[in-house]
This record gives sequence, C-alpha cells and structure tokens, in this order.
Amino acid sequence: MKLRTFLIAAMALISLMSVTALAQTTSVLTVGLDKPTKLIAAADNSLLVTEAGTVVANTGRLSVINRTTGVRQTLVNGLPSGVNNLGGPPEPSGPSGLTLRGNTLYLTIGPGNAVSNAGGPGLEAPNPNPSSPLFDSVLELTLPGGYAASANNFTMTMADQTALASGAVVTLTNGNGHRMFARMVVNLPNYVPNPRPGFPNNVRASNLFGVETFQRDLYVVDASLNLVHQVNSETGQSQTFVTFPNKPNPLFPGFGPPTIESVPDNIHRWGNRLLVPQLTGFPFVAGLSEIRIVNLKDGEDETFIPNLTSAIDVLQADENAFFTLEFSANQLANQPGRLKFYSSPNAAPVTVTANLISPTSMARDQFTGDIFVAEIFTGRIIRVQV
Repeated sequence: MKLRTFLIAAMALISLMSVTALAQTTSVLTVGLDKPTKLIAAADNSLLVTEAGTVVANTGRLSVINRTTGVRQTLVNGLPSGVNNLGGPPEPSGPSGLTLRGNTLYLTIGPGNAVSNAGGPGLEAPNPNPSSPLFDSVLELTLPGGYAASANNFTMTMADQTALASGAVVTLTNGNGHRMFARMVVNLPNYVPNPRPGFPNNVRASNLFGVETFQRDLYVVDASLNLVHQVNSETGQSQTFVTFPNKPNPLFPGFGPPTIESVPDNIHRWGNRLLVPQLTGFPFVAGLSEIRIVNLKDGEDETFIPNLTSAIDVLQADENAFFTLEFSANQLANQPGRLKFYSSPNAAPVTVTANLISPTSMARDQFTGDIFVAEIFTGRIIRVQV
C-alpha cells in the first residue's frame, strides 16, 4: 500500500515536472476579427471561427484561418447579427457555437437584438423589429470541397435569411461559381416569459452559445436559460435535455443575491457524455465555476472538474487529461483569463498561461499540440505552444 501510494505521488510529480518543463510560448496568430466567439480545428491545417459582427446589423461572419500563417479568409459573410440593447454596453450578437460533422457545419445564432431593454435593470421586452428572423436558431451549412484552401467568400443576403426562416433550402454561390447549401435546422424561441413586479410582460432572452453532435441529434447550450436543448438534426424537433439549477451564493447575505446562475457556455462530446463548462453569474465567486459532465443516455449530470473561476471551455488533451479555459481569474477585478492543464479531472491543475484577454473558446492542433484561443474583445486568435 505504501509503495503504491509512493508510485502514485511520484507519477503525479513527474507529470507536473513534465508540464512545467514544456514551457509555453504565447504569440498572436491573427488580429482584426469582429468579436470572434468560438473556433474549431478544421481541414487543411485551418481553423473555423465564428464572429459576432460589428455595430452594423447582419455583419456576422464565418472565417477560415491558416493555423501556420494566421492568414484569414472569409468563408461566409452577411450572417445574422444585431446589437443588443439590454442596458449595458451595446455589443453585437450573432454567430456563436459551431461543430463539424464531415463537411456539414452546424452553426448557432445568438439572440442578436431580438429583445430590448424595457427601462430598467433586468427588464426586457420583445423587439418588434429585430434585424434578422434567424436569431436563436441553428443553421446547417454544407461546405464545398476545398473550402479551407481558397478564398470562398459566400454572402448570405436578407432574402436568403427570410427564405431560411420559412423552411427553404438556400443555395449560396460565390464569385468562383462554387455552391454552398444552407438550411435552418430549428428556430428556437427568442425569449421566455419572466414576469416582474410591476412589469408582468417582462421576458428573458435566450442565448444559444454552443452546439455538439451525437448520432442524428444536436445538443445546443443556452447560456441565458441555463439548459441544453436536444434537437433532431433531420426534423428539427426539439426538447429540453438537461436544466442546470442555480447555485447557493456563499457570499450571501454580505454580497450578491442568494443564488447564482450556472451560465453554461460551451459543450463538447466526450464518448457518450457531454462536457459543459459553467461560467456562473454575478458575483463571479472564485471556485464556484466548474465543468459538468452529462450522460447522453439519461441526461444525468454531475461535477467533472471543480473549483474553477469563469470557466468557458474545456478540451481533452489525452485519454484522461484536460485543458480548461477561464474567461477571467477575477471578473470583478478585470483580471485576464487563463489556460490550465489537468493530468486527470481531480488532479491539481497546472497553469499554462494566465495572460489571455477575454478568451471564449479554444481548439488544439492534433499534430503540433498547439492550442489556439479566441479573444472576443481584442479580436485576436492567440497561439499557445505547450
């Protein structure tokens, strides 16, 4: 027993020393993106990146970036987007989560400007004139062969968006005569009723922020409604798969509300389970954030990696090892985000880098081991060589 305990401790120490010895180098791969939100590794040494857009409506974009050179090319522009008006700083909302199944890309669209501030904190009302009919939807794009090797630059027009919203399949054509097929898989509600004292018609906006596939189903995370939708990718039929309850606020009654929302903000499949990072809401208590694991068979969920702060992504590094990405080490103090490594879900973490500014997503090059991180507010993609 003593020998076994020693060997376990020695292996953990060797693992820690190995990670420490592989000193990380952080560099800027690409700049000038329009609110890059999520990214994934794709074919031909590329990254696919969703961009929420600018202050101009319907400037959402899907870009292809070369993982070696950092050169960005537009794959699709004109994607649905809108500037929110919820009482805080106005920010564009548009393309968010994405996942590939072969050459089929599933893309979530955020809330855009589907709801508006109704005159006070937490008061929201439906916007009678949103800039797109496709907010809080999931789109399916059939990518053309060689999409990562050349500038494709497809454009989705408002007429295309209207046709998609009606259930039509749309063919996008670029200047080279290549075609891309698009359809709307599902258009989920933009909001749910959320009556408040004195304002019974108050609503709560949805916020689709990640998507994953398993067999014919899509699993779509809603960071505002604190749940995961299960959507049939063929029929569009949807149901709630799992709901994440609020967490008790350990600082109450001294600071913040009695409970804190879970805020699930990404989703990845790990075998027959789903890994879901939970950012947690105000007051962003250190150690309350976590990675949850959800059984695809029955929707049962439990803690997978605990004691995080503002968790926003998770990535498998090896059979049982993981990287976690935190939006900030301390949001109230405007601290930068960090990338950490876990040799196992319950191991003590090793901080790989702690100088990431507003990171929202990461992807890994399976050949080089490099990790690529999207920074939403700086408009950069960061390369981390581990």
